[in-house]
Amino acid sequence: MSARHGTTRRPWLFAGLLLVSTCAARADEASLKDSFSAQIASVFGVEGFERSGDELTFAGPDGRGGTGAWVVQIESVAIEPGNSEQQPYEGHVTSTWSFDGAPIDAAVGSMSFLPPVFLETGVAEVCYALWEAEASHWGW
Repeated sequence: MSARHGTTRRPWLFAGLLLVSTCAARADEASLKDSFSAQIASVFGVEGFERSGDELTFAGPDGRGGTGAWVVQIESVAIEPGNSEQQPYEGHVTSTWSFDGAPIDAAVGSMSFLPPVFLETGVAEVCYALWEAEASHWGW
């Protein structure tokens, strides 16, 4: 207890604030991969989602009313300058996808062969996200 102010010092409070400030989200390759993975995991119908490094496995919709085993391999990520202070970075992700052991044909231009339920969340074989500076997260 401080004799001058009649309060107890709380060194743990300072340590906790320091920890929170150093663990704040950053626009880096790791956070981009994490966000890409979370987008896929959030798709309606995705179950048993697991990530091992850059490989994502899960059961999920096939786009025709059925489900099957998906494997997504993150091939590359890149972060480039964005066009505004609100979105100062663009994150680009390239990945390969397979369904029940069969590779999904690579996207041709803007045309993807993935089921719409994935595309509607902003993920595809070649996709990008924008870093939302105020919220400190990737937006798809």
